[in-house]
Amino acid sequence: MNQKLPLLKLKTSDIERGLKVVNRTKRFILFVPALLHGGEALIFPSQSRYSGQQIKQGRGIVFYNGVDSAWQAALGNGEDCIIINDITSSQASLLLEKYHALLGQNKNLNLQSIKTLLSYAKQELNIIDFYNKRASSVLSDTKIIDENNPFFMEVTKQEIHKALYIPHGFIFDGPVQQVYPQGAVMVSDKKRCWGVGTDVFLRGYRKIENGKEYNLISIENDFGERFTFSK
Repeated sequence: MNQKLPLLKLKTSDIERGLKVVNRTKRFILFVPALLHGGEALIFPSQSRYSGQQIKQGRGIVFYNGVDSAWQAALGNGEDCIIINDITSSQASLLLEKYHALLGQNKNLNLQSIKTLLSYAKQELNIIDFYNKRASSVLSDTKIIDENNPFFMEVTKQEIHKALYIPHGFIFDGPVQQVYPQGAVMVSDKKRCWGVGTDVFLRGYRKIENGKEYNLISIENDFGERFTFSK
């Protein structure tokens, strides 16, 4: 099915006319420690059409983002993290409980316990939005929401992005290849573009009008024809 979807190509002029937004997504930040032997080889698994090819250099942990159907990899050198994205406070509490249960008397989680935590998030909490990021970037761009849960954070970065709604299914080759059969929102920070699932975007981003932040209501209300991409 993925091969039948068109490859999305946006011009600078397309994204520049987008809706002004900031990111206020709530996340559980799973810091990946220095793993034994650096972790596993960072190659696409057998389920991927790129099976056996390298995702990125180094070793660490490979995982799957169910929102954009992208295989991701975090380095196992103590400098990366896995973002469990778009979560509620109750989900964050349950993730913290599971984290401590897996940690036990150990100082850090190991490769298998990290995979178990991600599986728990998916199977028990219906969370499927996971991706990697540099730990230093996360610490500078987020704040802790609940002092009793140091991993539950909200994005506080003030940088204004431009967002454009893509109403049709597409594939986008960005930092990773993203697949959105039902369409999605493309976001740009002028340096790069990436896709965000429509529901995730509406919950986690805020539109900027006259210098103030406002909750998003719906695609129809906030994007309309003006901020919707047409082929």
